[in-house]
Amino acid sequence: MTSTTTIKATATPCAARMLPSRGQANYALGVLLLAYVFSIMDRQVLSLLVGPIQQSLHVNDTWMGMLHGFTFAAFYSLAGLPIARLIDRGNRRTIIATGIGLWCLATAASGLATEFWHLLLARVGVAVGEAVLLPGAVSLISDLFVPQKRGRALGVFGAGGPVGVGGGLLATGLVLGYFSAHPLTLPLLGTLAPWQTTLMSIGLPGLFILMLMFGVPEPRQNRAGRITKASAPPAVPMREVLAFVRTNRRTFFTIIIGMGCYNAAVYGGGAWVPSYLVRAFGWSYAEAGTVMGLIMCVSSPLSVIGFSWLGDYWRRRGVANGNLRVAIIASIVLPLCATPLLLAPSAPLALPFLALTAALWVSLFGIGPALIVEVAPAPMRGQFIALYTGVLNLLGVGIGPVAVGAITDYVLVDRAAIGYSLLIVTLIACVLACPLFLLARHSFKQTALLARDWQPATAT
Repeated sequence: MTSTTTIKATATPCAARMLPSRGQANYALGVLLLAYVFSIMDRQVLSLLVGPIQQSLHVNDTWMGMLHGFTFAAFYSLAGLPIARLIDRGNRRTIIATGIGLWCLATAASGLATEFWHLLLARVGVAVGEAVLLPGAVSLISDLFVPQKRGRALGVFGAGGPVGVGGGLLATGLVLGYFSAHPLTLPLLGTLAPWQTTLMSIGLPGLFILMLMFGVPEPRQNRAGRITKASAPPAVPMREVLAFVRTNRRTFFTIIIGMGCYNAAVYGGGAWVPSYLVRAFGWSYAEAGTVMGLIMCVSSPLSVIGFSWLGDYWRRRGVANGNLRVAIIASIVLPLCATPLLLAPSAPLALPFLALTAALWVSLFGIGPALIVEVAPAPMRGQFIALYTGVLNLLGVGIGPVAVGAITDYVLVDRAAIGYSLLIVTLIACVLACPLFLLARHSFKQTALLARDWQPATAT
């Protein structure tokens, strides 16, 4: 591919004229992948700090679920759409870099918390910062790669999610173990609790990615480095976005709500399985993080890339809803692997099913954004990704961890029964997700065709 490769008219206006070189596109993909890794690390770090934070700040499982899930999800969703409208018109590189700085500093600031509300406030900052990344990255990747390579590029980017989960668990486990044995004392702050030092240590290194972002090409820029009217896509009025949603409501409702339900199982498990290993098998949180991190660093990226390849394989074979097939399979198989994990009588019996379950947790990380790219008109892509991630976070991140904590506290009334709480949430989530994915098959192809041929109804 040369630096002036021309692509089909179905791409965005700026991409239709010129693409950066292959090296520039791959550099951008690599930086965005790293950003995704660090964003998931900062998001998931609390899953190994549940016990230490509860002991220090005296909160129950339900409130930890609120901290880990609902607070993050609510503000992520509220910030998502206004940010996405900026992304669809502005300099995505600068917007993403700003988000990276915000969430990294907010994660580090969590380590200074001495009250529960301090942590809640810091999580708001993490949520708003991370709301930038997924719509911005998917929009940018879609302009940097030709349609034939876009699915693979999004799959590689999606692999950053599980690498972030696995790397975050591994790093958090090691850092927590170190500072548990070697407490850190700082001037003015005194001796910090190990969980506080861990949050600071995980948050600050991500600022390195902010510097790398300034080498990422922005196809909308002219030679002077500005986003001009000629280089930016036309602004799409909100009424046209809503009109497209109404016309294709069956497709968007079934895909987005189905993904949200599936992710209630994913994020509920990701938030609480470390605590399940601690409570059921007597592990320490550092041990749980190290083992889960190693498992996820190996199995999860292979899962994301493999499932994305499978979806692309079916699409190349003429199956328009190939990615939906993958989602249907994942929603059926996840409960089959999670059940023996959560009912295992010993850790050695649980670990093989943990590897399979972890792989299925992340199997749709690349598939989900690829589905939205297929059914969203190019000038609206950032807004549809924001809608997708907003609902995904409200249902998945917002409900999953809270539901597990609430069932443990108020239904089973037994902290040791957290495995049953996880199993209940997983089964309900997948029973809801699978029929929705099946329903989406009937309208998906038509919506994809409408998105490809969409033209604005009004001049801007």
